[in-house]
Amino acid sequence: MKHKILIVATVVLNMVATMTIVTAQQTSRAHQTNAAQPTNAPRPTNAPQPASAAQPANVAHSANAAKPAKAAEPAISSQRSYQQARRVLDDGIEAMGGVEALRSIKDFTLKEKGKIYARGQSLSPEPPFSTGPSEETLIVDTERGFLFNEIRTANGGFNNWGKTFIKGTEGWNLDMWSKTSTPIVNPSLNNFRGQIRRLPPFVLLEALDRAATLRWVGEDEINGKKQRVISVIRPDNQQLALTFDAQTNLLTRYDYLYADPMFGDAVIGQIYPAYRSAGRVKVPTGRILINSGGVVQETEYTDVQINTRPAESVFEAPQGFDKLAAPPATPPPPAVTKVADDVYFLQGLAGGTHNVLFVAFNDHILVLEAPEQIIYGSNSVQALAKIKETVPGKPIKYLVLTHHHSDHAGGFREYVAEGATIVTTAGNKSFLEKVAATDSTLLPNSASTRQRTLVIETIANKKRVFQDDKHLVELYDIGPNPHATEMIIAYLPKEKILFQGDLLNAAANGTIPIAQDVTISFSERLQQLGLDVEKIYGVHCRAATPEELRTSVEKRRASELK
Repeated sequence: MKHKILIVATVVLNMVATMTIVTAQQTSRAHQTNAAQPTNAPRPTNAPQPASAAQPANVAHSANAAKPAKAAEPAISSQRSYQQARRVLDDGIEAMGGVEALRSIKDFTLKEKGKIYARGQSLSPEPPFSTGPSEETLIVDTERGFLFNEIRTANGGFNNWGKTFIKGTEGWNLDMWSKTSTPIVNPSLNNFRGQIRRLPPFVLLEALDRAATLRWVGEDEINGKKQRVISVIRPDNQQLALTFDAQTNLLTRYDYLYADPMFGDAVIGQIYPAYRSAGRVKVPTGRILINSGGVVQETEYTDVQINTRPAESVFEAPQGFDKLAAPPATPPPPAVTKVADDVYFLQGLAGGTHNVLFVAFNDHILVLEAPEQIIYGSNSVQALAKIKETVPGKPIKYLVLTHHHSDHAGGFREYVAEGATIVTTAGNKSFLEKVAATDSTLLPNSASTRQRTLVIETIANKKRVFQDDKHLVELYDIGPNPHATEMIIAYLPKEKILFQGDLLNAAANGTIPIAQDVTISFSERLQQLGLDVEKIYGVHCRAATPEELRTSVEKRRASELK
């Protein structure tokens, strides 16, 4: 679950290749309306008016005089916008140390320590949000194509400790708790652009290399300090807003607009509160990650070193770890498997990371889970197409959400548009009502969803049953769980099938990970309920068995993870 827990920290800045490109005007509006602005930041003023066009030159009139000189061509708006933005970027590069010093960075070591605030991934949907520590070391050698990344976090019932090694064309991900090593398919530093951008020199050089896309956005003010804002389109097609302090010319912040599956139009970005010198260049003293209206991570840069030429041994994975099979180079497309009469498992959404279970009752369909990516990816559109293809002619009457986290509930709007009733726990009802009423210009079908009558039903007394003469589905709220205060599991007694989200995550390569706190709680509740289970299906994993669940718990008891 490393990817899930770090959604608020690292991966989210790197998972945006398909994001809708916004115009510079939209980016300006994002700066005006962004609820995540630092305290006391007023709305930005309008961009300065362009200079007037050059006047025709004075020409002496005589018998032999040539025709009057033609007036200078006035610069068109895009050219003026580029020129103004280019001056801001050039000043920023100079303040950072100059283009020569920035391009001379061949390797760096960055160590940071801080906190994660689990917005959208907390115990309950409303604040205060769960917090936990984060600690990371990133060593990158761009010249040799080497990388080492170690990260430790604790939040949401998961205590993660992982290391990544990339050395040329080879790479490995190590789970330090489970003592396993998994090869990386097609390892590349490009996969770590989000982390590399934590050092502003790389953000500015990337903008310089894309200079033709630079545009002036306007002026801003942060904590009483005047700012200049420009935009650039990065290689991954993100339109990035870069904010520079008007006095120091240093990069204060960068951000971009995207469609959040829960909150609609949202801004994610990094803020750099202060700088210090590291050799010939300026580097931040820390960073603040913002998303969906607030802070999701704050860190201090405890150590930054540049051009130390780390030894090759730093990038070599240690021995003594169980070697697991590599994931497929190309994830298979979404596909439906019939796991019992009228019971279907849809796997492969979002590149293979999300699954859905659905049951065909006599006159309707019940769907379990509406997973969505951090940046909206139409997962439910794909899921609905597969469901209708598999069971044509029956309406989707119920959508059951295991818990409120966006990667599990964020695709509910498409089901509302279909007329489905949402089934959840009492603590999530008002939250989903508020989310459904969100006015978004970026989320598809946002307006049509609001026009439908939102129907939400809740579980009473920790249990609810759906049945007809052939089918039976039992829902249990097994919360509180370390991952969410209210947590639904679905049990099919006839088929001895159980469906869950985040509580057990069996790897696709056949292995079972060490039990985290969420898994320990899940195992204990299953024993208390006394359910006769043969197969455990999950939102993020393959089907597992009760024996594998016990193995996972035994691994935890024998490990150093306490």
